[in-house]
Amino acid sequence: MIDIEVPKFNSNDTAYVLVEWLAEDGQQLKEGDPVAVIETSKAADELACEHDGILQRLVAAPADCGQGDIIAHLFASEAERQEFLAGRLAQSAPGSVADVAERLPTLTEPARLLAEQHGVQPAALSRLGLRVVREADVRRLLSEAPQSAETRTHTPNRVQRAVAAAVSQSHREIPAAFTAVVVTVDSALAAARELSERTGALIGLPELLVAVLGRLPERFPLCYGTPTPEDTLLLPEAAHVGVTVDVGRGLSAPVVKNAGERTLADVAGLLMDYRIKAMRESFQTDDLDGANILLSLNNDDDILFAQPIVFPGQTCAVSLAGVRREAVFAADGAVTPRSVAVVGLAYDHRFVNGSTAVEFLKAIKEALESPAALGVHDEEAGSDAVGR
Repeated sequence: MIDIEVPKFNSNDTAYVLVEWLAEDGQQLKEGDPVAVIETSKAADELACEHDGILQRLVAAPADCGQGDIIAHLFASEAERQEFLAGRLAQSAPGSVADVAERLPTLTEPARLLAEQHGVQPAALSRLGLRVVREADVRRLLSEAPQSAETRTHTPNRVQRAVAAAVSQSHREIPAAFTAVVVTVDSALAAARELSERTGALIGLPELLVAVLGRLPERFPLCYGTPTPEDTLLLPEAAHVGVTVDVGRGLSAPVVKNAGERTLADVAGLLMDYRIKAMRESFQTDDLDGANILLSLNNDDDILFAQPIVFPGQTCAVSLAGVRREAVFAADGAVTPRSVAVVGLAYDHRFVNGSTAVEFLKAIKEALESPAALGVHDEEAGSDAVGR
């Protein structure tokens, strides 16, 4: 008999919800087959079978669960499963626990937090007639409740609460500093247009900056480090760049993993996929975990500069502001226009000093201002070209 345990899906949650089973009792499963859907505060993930065997579920969905909980067994044969069931039946007795479980709904963690925040009583949740109550159900219940003319409230959604928690932790724990450079982006914009035409991908400054960040961890390992509880820093093996995405439904930061090994077309396609997932609210946990540096996109043309927070578990956050036109005086007094954008760096001053921060920004500036460094003249425009 092999136990099926609930794994650790992310570092932020201690409780999950078993939303539904994807396989039936007595079903023969193979390694890799989907077994159940588990919901975390971030996303819903499929739990895959890690061994071959015949399934016997121990928990009825929906149900609360936590890391390490045993929710099912796998048996080598049907006879072995029947022997287990016979023994379990002999030990069980009729009682009220199952009856109560049938009557009371299971709340997802976001729904529970929202219900507690607004004092929603269990009886009101039971009247919804749902087996699983989600955050949207609690919001609907709140919207239908009468409000006085003087009382208007706004309740942040799940994504915004996660952002608030990260911001609060960052300000509480990380002594951050900030500096910025002005980057002339005419060459980068021209390179982006050329690459877009050549590859058919939609490439702009964000994609170019992800590619640049992908090639710098070897030169600036402290900027990609992961702080430990022992006040040491785990140095990176590669650049995993979290990129902020906000389509009006809350801020997320999905990750471009191994950014230095990707072509610009790959980066552009992945960022487009992430924007679509943000609109559909369909991020998976793996999309959002694993970043060792953040790129905060504040590239509306009216934004002069932006100071990001350093996410807990990282040491640096890069920001990209909007593009603006300005006049430049040459040595002979002639006036010429140029396009510029401010690239900023917030950094954990416990591990990254100001001199390192400035050199890191200079390297970013140099790469964005040099089409050769971006590999725009190479046929493949791949990661090797970007890394030179």
